[in-house]
Amino acid sequence: MTGGSTRPDTRPTALKADFAVGVPLVDPECRFPLRQDTPHSLAGEGRSRWPIVAGIPFLRTGRDALRKTALAALDAGDERSALIALLADQDDFARTPPAGPAALDRLVEAVDHGSASLRDAMAGLNFGPVANYFAHRASTPTFLSGLALLDLHLPRGGMVVEVACGIGHFLRELTSRGVPALGLDVVFAKLWLARRFIVPSGVSLVCADVVAGWPLGRVSGPVVAFCHDAFYFLPDKPGVIASFRRTIGEEGRILIGHAHNSGFDHRGVAGEPLRPEEYAGLLPGSVLYDDAELAESAWSDRLAMPREPAELSGIEAVALAWDASGRLADDHRLSPAYAPLTIPEANRVLTLNPLLDEREGILTPRWPSPAFEAEYAAQSGYLSGESMPRFPIPCCLDPSAESREERERLARRRILLDLPERW
Repeated sequence: MTGGSTRPDTRPTALKADFAVGVPLVDPECRFPLRQDTPHSLAGEGRSRWPIVAGIPFLRTGRDALRKTALAALDAGDERSALIALLADQDDFARTPPAGPAALDRLVEAVDHGSASLRDAMAGLNFGPVANYFAHRASTPTFLSGLALLDLHLPRGGMVVEVACGIGHFLRELTSRGVPALGLDVVFAKLWLARRFIVPSGVSLVCADVVAGWPLGRVSGPVVAFCHDAFYFLPDKPGVIASFRRTIGEEGRILIGHAHNSGFDHRGVAGEPLRPEEYAGLLPGSVLYDDAELAESAWSDRLAMPREPAELSGIEAVALAWDASGRLADDHRLSPAYAPLTIPEANRVLTLNPLLDEREGILTPRWPSPAFEAEYAAQSGYLSGESMPRFPIPCCLDPSAESREERERLARRRILLDLPERW
């Protein structure tokens, strides 16, 4: 198409499954169903068209100029310019300015040619301190608590919609076990990183502001709306919960992990946290947990048990699970629906956690920054005190290996990690 052309006068085609597996997309401004009007855009009965870049629909509201810029580039056959424009878009909590167009163009070229790692890409996107969080998220207690929450309450046969999915760590673990999943995030660049470095090609990704414009329709069958270490940031929590419930219908579940407790001193962390009883009030009949106990259960043999809101008044963060049909009470009596997410699959290649240094024969964390250490060190005792493994590394959890149990134990403690290929 040429720069001055308009969109073709053709009937919309069905939404392709590569970026919306089993999930109907709706216009976030008016909630009319969306369908493809061109290979690179979506439209419905509303006034707006929405771009698709790198296979990711851009449905973020409040970005009209950016949306139109991306669409104009796509209509002119220039996807690279559309991509660079969207990669510069940030959320309201970004601490560093975005990279300029020339730098982003060089970064895209390097990623396309395989010469940039995930960490190179985050540096090129000016992610600042959040780059350490994403690079080492698989080691953090907040990630472990999310895996444990899913292990407890992920139903068999359903799909997962992860809200605020970041660069796709949970999506990677879910889809490797055959769980269909879709990730939503407000920052397009995070989803682009997920697509290029973290998640398989079949994972659906959508860029949207879930507070200002929920982009999903009703999903048929059982579905889990999952939001971890982000829900406390979201304003209008009742409105977000209502959106979750519209999508999951009468068969689904809502799992919210690491939601900050407003009764705990978080040392100025941004967001709008609630008290445990207020979280419970958003979803009457929900089951609550101490998020730190969930994290411990992921690397130990201790099972995290439900708590009453009054028991959680002084803790840092809560987790909660809610089922539309009230079936949660059966979960503790049933075997898990999938192989534990806290243990890598047998075919995964495990390497020594890059956070660890050997000092006098003992592995000890080398924290990437003082801020990272201040946030996570106190709850990361599982990373300290181990000797260097005696078996060769890299390795995998080969069922026939004599050291399989030891390898599994070290993997649960995050001494051994399954890192993305271009970490």
